[in-house]
Amino acid sequence: MPKQRESLISAYHNYLVNNMLSPGFYVGIPYSATDFYFLADMMLPGEVEPPISARLYDSSGSFLVELKRNSITKNPRHCVFETTPQGFRIVFPPNEVLLDVNTQRFANGYLTRINAKLRDSNGELRIEPSYEGIQVYGEACLTLSAPFIVRKGNKAGPTVRSSLR
Repeated sequence: MPKQRESLISAYHNYLVNNMLSPGFYVGIPYSATDFYFLADMMLPGEVEPPISARLYDSSGSFLVELKRNSITKNPRHCVFETTPQGFRIVFPPNEVLLDVNTQRFANGYLTRINAKLRDSNGELRIEPSYEGIQVYGEACLTLSAPFIVRKGNKAGPTVRSSLR
């Protein structure tokens, strides 16, 4: 029997992840204070930039940068936030693009494409480019049905396992 995949599609904004449209998703543990995570939150009507939050590590597991709603909050490795005509990117000096977020406006809404090869604190690959979007691995929630809210003691939604490498 073919494997079924569920995708909630927003009429306003979607991300391209695992070859599906998704109004929002996360990889890793966004409610943790120290673990890897990447959160592409829902963009609500009236907003024009998708809210991205993340805690990023290099291939050896060293912490690089933390981003909360498109703003760098912790930056021990001096990464650079650069705006682009359709979004932003995070660059690790001298010139390695860690994350590139590109949002395209259409007549009825927005589509965000993310280009990144991200690893967790163990150096394990968690996100990589795939066609025009990304492929995620490991612990993830691939479809948010409401904006992500972290409450003390609340994991903020269902967690599913994505295809593992």
